[in-house]
Amino acid sequence: MIEEVSKGIRKFLDEPHEKIYLNMILIVIFSVIYYQLYLNDQTSFMVNEQLLKEKDGKLDYVDFLYFSLLLQFTLSFGDMVPFTKEIKAVSSVQSLIFWAIALY
Repeated sequence: MIEEVSKGIRKFLDEPHEKIYLNMILIVIFSVIYYQLYLNDQTSFMVNEQLLKEKDGKLDYVDFLYFSLLLQFTLSFGDMVPFTKEIKAVSSVQSLIFWAIALY
C-alpha cells in the first residue's frame, strides 16, 4: 500500500513546475493555519519589537504569509520565531513536507 501511494505521489510530482505549484499552495495553507493559531493565542510567536511597533502591536495575515514563505524554503531572519508547542509542531510538519517534496 505504501508503495502504491509513493508511486502516485511521484507520478503527480514528476515535473518541476508541479513541485513549485504545490509549494505555493502549501505556503498559503500553512500561513492561514499560523494566522488562526496566532488569533487564538497572540503569544504563540516571539516577534521582534521593532516589527510590533510598526504594526501597532498586532500582526496581520501578511506577516504569517511571509513567515510561511521563509520557513518553506528554510530561510529565517529571526524576526518571528515559533514559541508555543503547537506552532513548533506545525512549523516542523511544514519543513518536513517541503523536504519530502524537494527530495522526491
